[in-house]
Amino acid sequence: MSDKHNLRRISTVLAVIASAFFAAIAIAGYQRTEDLGQLMVFLGLSVFAFAVVKFLFFGIGRLLDKIDQS
Repeated sequence: MSDKHNLRRISTVLAVIASAFFAAIAIAGYQRTEDLGQLMVFLGLSVFAFAVVKFLFFGIGRLLDKIDQS
């Protein structure tokens, strides 16, 4: 699959930033409360945020491909 619109790098950077945000909240919250459940929830959100951003950019790439074909 080609990356005609150069979205791969942008999506990866934004996904890592979103993921790092939730991971930082997880670590800071765990240091304050030592609640393992809170840590796991925010680490899960970190992985979920990464996947959501990548999925959104995949959809945007497909949309741009369809516009190019028209």
